[in-house]
Amino acid sequence: MLVLDENLTLNKRPAMLVGGIVGWEEGQDDLFNPQSPRNRDDCLAPFRMLRSKAVERGIQLHTLDVLEKEGIQPNFTLYLEALPIIPIDNCKNYLVRFETELTVPVNGDANYLNQFDGIFTWDQDLLNVNSKSSLAQKTAPTPKFPIAYPNVLPAQFKLHQIINPGFVNRHLFCVLIGSNRHANLPDKRELYSERVKAIRWFEANVAKDFSLFGNGWLVPQKRLGKSGKWRYRLEKVLPFLLGNAVFRSYKGPAQNKFEVLAKARFCICFENAKDIPGYITEKIFDSLFAGCVPIYWGEPQIQNIVPSSCFIDFRQFLTRANPYQELYRYLSKMNEQDFMAYQEAGRQFLASPAFKPYSSEAFADAILGPLQS
Repeated sequence: MLVLDENLTLNKRPAMLVGGIVGWEEGQDDLFNPQSPRNRDDCLAPFRMLRSKAVERGIQLHTLDVLEKEGIQPNFTLYLEALPIIPIDNCKNYLVRFETELTVPVNGDANYLNQFDGIFTWDQDLLNVNSKSSLAQKTAPTPKFPIAYPNVLPAQFKLHQIINPGFVNRHLFCVLIGSNRHANLPDKRELYSERVKAIRWFEANVAKDFSLFGNGWLVPQKRLGKSGKWRYRLEKVLPFLLGNAVFRSYKGPAQNKFEVLAKARFCICFENAKDIPGYITEKIFDSLFAGCVPIYWGEPQIQNIVPSSCFIDFRQFLTRANPYQELYRYLSKMNEQDFMAYQEAGRQFLASPAFKPYSSEAFADAILGPLQS
């Protein structure tokens, strides 16, 4: 017998639906463990919510290794990463397609996607039955179900109160929080390199007003191809020989994103890719939770999702000769009253029904509904 919690057990002949979770590296139900070392900023909370709501609907979820150890065959599997399908008799397989094909190339492979019995995705092209995109047409026979990235409300967040209103206690002028990564396909829509451009401009021109947080910034950004590898090596060796940091603004990992953002006025929130309808991740929401004003670039219709009064749309500066110089001029001239207007607009949005589709609860409901049909 497999014990789920103090009130619930799963027999080897369950009467309810049983689902196996595949992906995200760790097994042993670590995905549902709030004490997991991987649970930075409580990022695993959406999966605990998913499991809790699943039990209410008569569905039990475990990582697949746990079920295999107990000799229990799942009714369905949920793949949280694009991994090879594990053959299981009489078992439906679903993919939760979190990332774009720029980051995970196989997510753009129709042959791979069509192996699944259904795909959960934010991708509006794939969800649109009339889409003219090649991938949408090639995967038309495979059912698609809409989801949005789930966002976790930080423990310090207060729905009806702005954290650190105004400029007081916000000694960090502008920050960027993210990992030093790169696209895995050459594509003009990628924004990994644009983040590096932003970092380099601030470091070269107004270093005192910029702080970089995240993982992997002790080395240069990696690049595709042979020439990219040589450039990476050169950019890595020269700072070492000269005794300089690769990124001078780097302050180390953000142990708690909310605490960093609550001390910052502005945050550069560039998605991994731009101009992909539906692709909006946690970046803009993390800033809004902390009363930090996001500088956003990514989802092409972001203003129809998050009111434009809540954030600074970086695209308005792209027609200028020096976009980052114009951005900095705009930020530095903003008075406290206008800054607080952004904060209040963000607070109102988070308290409104418009935010609910991007919550952990909505994510869980969107996943579980099709599993019961």
